Formats: sequence, structure tokens, C-alpha cells
Amino acid sequence: MSLNRLSRRSLLAGGVGALAGGQLLRPSTFRESFDADPSVSTDEWLLPGRSPARRNHVPVTGGTELSVAWDRSFDGGSGYRVVVADGRAIVPVTDDAVYAVEVADGSTAWRARPRPESGYGVALGGEHICCSTGDGFYVLGPSGNSKWWLPGYNYRTVESAGFLSTFLPVGSTLFTVGRRGLEARDMASGLRHWVGARPDGSRLTTNPLAFADGTLYCAGGRYGKQPFVAVDPEDGSQQWATAAFEYENRQLAVDGDTLLATGETEAGGRIQAFAVDDGALRWQRATATGLLGPTVADGLVVCASEGGRLHAFDRTSGEQRWTVGRQAAADELVRTDNHLYVHSPRGAEVRDPSTGERRALHELEGTDPNGFAYAGGHLFALRDDRLFALEVVDGA
Repeated sequence: MSLNRLSRRSLLAGGVGALAGGQLLRPSTFRESFDADPSVSTDEWLLPGRSPARRNHVPVTGGTELSVAWDRSFDGGSGYRVVVADGRAIVPVTDDAVYAVEVADGSTAWRARPRPESGYGVALGGEHICCSTGDGFYVLGPSGNSKWWLPGYNYRTVESAGFLSTFLPVGSTLFTVGRRGLEARDMASGLRHWVGARPDGSRLTTNPLAFADGTLYCAGGRYGKQPFVAVDPEDGSQQWATAAFEYENRQLAVDGDTLLATGETEAGGRIQAFAVDDGALRWQRATATGLLGPTVADGLVVCASEGGRLHAFDRTSGEQRWTVGRQAAADELVRTDNHLYVHSPRGAEVRDPSTGERRALHELEGTDPNGFAYAGGHLFALRDDRLFALEVVDGA
């Protein structure tokens, strides 16, 4: 055996040993607050749903007047989502790179290419940028510099529990699913804090989807009947689990004392409301087509459906307040206090949240709506290979 080969193996063994030792010595509790909601600025959109509670609500007035401040193209299809923080929009471009562009004018601040196939969405945890690829899970620094990498954690989504495993950054912590089940890792180093467990001590294999008021909410992945689960984020212990429900894709949002679940079923779609203290089912409603992630504000839950429809439900009773048919062509939603913004194949629509009536339409080039975010007085819309920044004029 050559000395060079022995040296490489020795270094590898030493590195693995140091990592294992670091995990044993690291404290088992987190050093920063888990509840990220109060620290999320209305000027930032850190992950789809704006905050870990996933309500898709920005507590500002908004307005009906939209104008394109700038737009820019990328050399490849734009990724599924856009996040905005510290005056920059972060965009993953499929089979190309992760871009940070200046909110002021759309110019490139930096470009990072962890690996090919980097278009599976991004999210921000503190100053760290999380991006999933076909080659593993990468965490970048604020200037796009590589911080650490988890091989084998491929094709993760920050969207919904379905065919892919999920991840959810909250402050200084990354929640995801590993070979041993649900886990929490330190965002700065990637070292693991804990692996989740059920009350009987068995492994907790479930996907993190939402976080609010000191509780992590998870859903079973893949397909078939699975419960929704509440987890103590300090040690990974299961607090409660609902009955098992049939869903093909599951999204969660937390609003006050209510956990909302939406998704697809074999028969169409479903929305359910559970009590956050014990998981008791309060109400449920079925729809003809699968429901996407909700927007929640002022006691009203609005969801787009796979068929392009819009559905509005009373958060307390589940009563359907209004519905808009396929002419809505709704794809993604963002809610402010007074307006509902809809990303559709035609462009960006502004609708009345209380009735669903359309107030304005701003047509945009492209037909494939992807990411949609509201930050710093702008709507950001990813369409095909372009990112549009639309200035919003505040008004009643």
C-alpha cells in the first residue's frame, strides 16, 4: 500500500472521528430561541409561506397598483421558489446555479454553484442559505460561500410532504429527515442535535412542515394514511399525533390555536383544522381537486386548487365563504391585510379577500408561474426563466 494512499485513508478516518466527537460534545439543547415568528421582518420572505408558520400573510396594507420595477432572465428554468432578505432575492436556477440579485435593480450580487441540478428551492435560516440538489443538501453563507454539505440528503423540498422528503429552517436550526428519522441540526456546522422519538421510544420518521409558538408540526411523507404530529423542538419527542388520514401531498399552516392541513386525496382535495394543544379534529371539508398551501388572515383561509380554482373557508367553522371557478387560473397566493395576490399564467392578479372578486390584473410575459413573494413593497414573480419585481403602491 502506498504512503499517499495510507495518508488519505488516515485523514478520512481522522475527519470522521472528529465529526463524531463534535456531535457527542455538542450540547443537546439549542442555543437560540426556536420561535422565529416575532423576528421575521415584514421586509423579508425567508421561505415559501414567509415564516415557519406558513400562513402566506404579510401584515401590511398592500395595494392594487402594480408596476414592473425591473426584470431579468437566467440561463435556465428558474427554480421553484424565491426568497428575499437583506435587500437581495435568492433564486435557484435549474441545472445552473443559485443567484443572489439586488432588489434595487436586479443586478447580480453573487452566483454560487454547489452542484448541478440546484433548482429544488431555497430557504433562509438566519444568515444561512439552504439549497437542495440531486447531489445532497448544501448550506451557503450570506455571500454564497459554501459552509457545509450533507451527502445523501438529495432532492429535498421546503414545500409539502409527498414524494420528496422535506426540510424546514427555523432560526439557527435545520429540521429535516435523515436515515434515522426526523432530526435537528445546527445551522452553522451541520452537526446533529437530536433524532426524534415517539412516546414508546421508536423512531419518529416524519417530515417537518411548520413551526409556531415553540412547536414543530410534521406530516408523514410518501403516500397512504399518515398522521399529523406535534414535536417538542428541544429534544425531538412526540407530543401528540392525530389519526391517520389519506393524503397524496400535505401542507401545513399554523394560525393561533389552529393547525390547518391541506392537500390531495384520491377523491380530490381536503382541508382540515386541528387544535394545536392536542391535535383534536375540529372540522374538515372536501373539494373536487387537490388544495395547495393556504393563506390565512382575519379568520379567513384561502386556498388555490390544482384545477386553478380559489376556495375561501371560515377558519373557525370551516364554512365555505366563497369560491371562484377555473377562470381564476390561480397558482400561488400571497395575502396582505387588505389584498389577495394571485400568481397565474396571465400574470399577477389582485383580488378582494372577502369576496374573491378581481380588482386588478397586471399581465406578465411567460406562462409558467413558479415562485411568488412579497417583500420590501415589491411582489417578486418567477416565470419561466425570468424574475419580475413589481412595485406595489400602498393603498386601502
